[in-house]
Amino acid sequence: MNWGYISAFWTTVVMNCVQPVNWQACLPVQDWLFPAIGDLIQLKREGIYVNEKRALEQFRLDGGQAEPGRGTNP
Repeated sequence: MNWGYISAFWTTVVMNCVQPVNWQACLPVQDWLFPAIGDLIQLKREGIYVNEKRALEQFRLDGGQAEPGRGTNP
């Protein structure tokens, strides 16, 4: 795992959840941590923006057969 991700998690989540004013949002760990872990696993397995790419391919006139950025006429 990249140290940048660990550092960002530490400064964003851990340091903010230490403050008593944020305990109400941070305390139900099952509401935010477990879905985030599932998203991370899916991201590593499928890649980034996979769902968005699939949605855009459905709207392409050529059905996603041609390379993006190239016209369908020779």
